[in-house]
Amino acid sequence: MTLKMEFVGEEVIKPSSPTPNHLQRLHLSLFDQFLPPTYQTVVLFYDKESEFDQKNPKEDIIGTNLIQRLKSSLSHTLTRFYPLAGRIHGVTVDCNDEGVLFTEARTDVPLSDFLGNPRYELLQQLIAPSKVSDPGMWPLLRVKISWFRNSGFAVAIGVSHKVCDTTSLGMFISDWTTAAKGNVLAVNPYFESPIFYPPGDLSINLPPTVERTSTLTKRFVFGPAKIKELKSKASSKLVTHATRNEATTALLLTCMMRASRSKADAIISQTMDLRARVPSNFLSGKSIGNFFFLPTIKESTEKEIELQDIVFKLRNNKKELDELIKEDSDQVGERLMSAMLSRLYEMSPEMETYVVTSWCRMPFYGADFGLGTPVWVAADSIDKTQVVLVDANDGEGIEAWVTLPEDDMFAFEHDKELLEFAST
Repeated sequence: MTLKMEFVGEEVIKPSSPTPNHLQRLHLSLFDQFLPPTYQTVVLFYDKESEFDQKNPKEDIIGTNLIQRLKSSLSHTLTRFYPLAGRIHGVTVDCNDEGVLFTEARTDVPLSDFLGNPRYELLQQLIAPSKVSDPGMWPLLRVKISWFRNSGFAVAIGVSHKVCDTTSLGMFISDWTTAAKGNVLAVNPYFESPIFYPPGDLSINLPPTVERTSTLTKRFVFGPAKIKELKSKASSKLVTHATRNEATTALLLTCMMRASRSKADAIISQTMDLRARVPSNFLSGKSIGNFFFLPTIKESTEKEIELQDIVFKLRNNKKELDELIKEDSDQVGERLMSAMLSRLYEMSPEMETYVVTSWCRMPFYGADFGLGTPVWVAADSIDKTQVVLVDANDGEGIEAWVTLPEDDMFAFEHDKELLEFAST
């Protein structure tokens, strides 16, 4: 299936109220500065009859009203998430109310056809074009509405990783959908990244990395029944009850390392949100920024990777993080940053790096702009992130978006152990 996109319009949406003078500058933390200048993007799919269709006057009214509602509520939401409407200059966000990019387009296929075979290259066409965007400067937030033929639409929302993590994106979307329905905004966002983490030190240089120029991204689906089987297989005396995330992550990593043509040692990292772990008097649960921990596991390719062993090491990482937090809460940000840096310095360009990010239990399936909740949620892969886990639309299964070099992907997608539990 091919997808033809027709451009409808583009507009810069500014906050409905000007940002106060004392809030017009936000410093990037040391952690922010190390993160790649990429967009974290979620694509929400809705099957309501709200397509902007010139041949159907009734639908034209619904579509036009929805677009106006989205723009107006986005403008109001930006007054609270004001850094997203700014521009990055060096190590500072200039909160100048420059605005965010809002794009509208139409496709030539029905939503049902797209969802029947949602390939990654087609998903990319529903995201705002990067040629007009620089996540390291502006816009720090971009939105694209794509209308499908007959009915249905997609909302792609991307935020610069320099200023937000996935949890922050989820809080922003929750606030925006609340505003779109005319309700009182629920989130009181706190932009405290430069307070929690130590000040930036530009003299610090991380080890160089090897850029991969030819990769493929594909989706692998784990149904509830298969996840139950996988959790049983991944459990052991050391970890008696593996979680669905641990079991799925461990299987994917095992198969990815087995598929790799490289004989170099592997570095595994799984992002961990800090908000639920750090005491709220040191880090609010409503903090907006990059508040996650990147632990690492070093694996030798000279031996067979065991599923249960990976689960045990993933569980150990959680325990080690909890211990780091308990030591001295007053200095927790500085200590966590130091721990991550020390582990990153142990890496070399020759090592294979596998990063797993879980979007499971994020509030994306509850994103209701006034026409109901999404029928499907998809994640865009970002540089260096080779696995993104997302809830399936049944709330129990998991969809994994895996990015690998082309040669590795061929071996990976034919792995017998993977195909025992996942479908494509």
